[in-house]
Amino acid sequence: MKLFKVMIVTICILLCSLIYPLLSKQAISLLTMINYTFLLSLACTIIGGLLFVVQGGFFNGIGYSFKRFFARVSKNGAYAYELDGNLEFIQAPTYSFTYPLLIAGTLGCLITTILSVVLY
Repeated sequence: MKLFKVMIVTICILLCSLIYPLLSKQAISLLTMINYTFLLSLACTIIGGLLFVVQGGFFNGIGYSFKRFFARVSKNGAYAYELDGNLEFIQAPTYSFTYPLLIAGTLGCLITTILSVVLY
């Protein structure tokens, strides 16, 4: 199933990198295809990396600290904290497109980098 999602993301990257030069009325060459594919792959890698960091729970401690801080500072929060006593720890969300975005983006970046070094 993940391979199918990786293929969908890869096909979307390639189609978008082909359609954009057509819409902007630029000459389509191998160099423009490599450049646009690299940029879209880099964007997918960055978004996938951000989702991976959020999914890993990197910001859970920060959210918990803010929740505790505002529970102690505000009157309603202090009253609720006295009744309940403990605050629940925030669970990290899970995303189904994290790894396909990372894999397709990284492969696209690597392949286009190799192509640009070899061909140009």
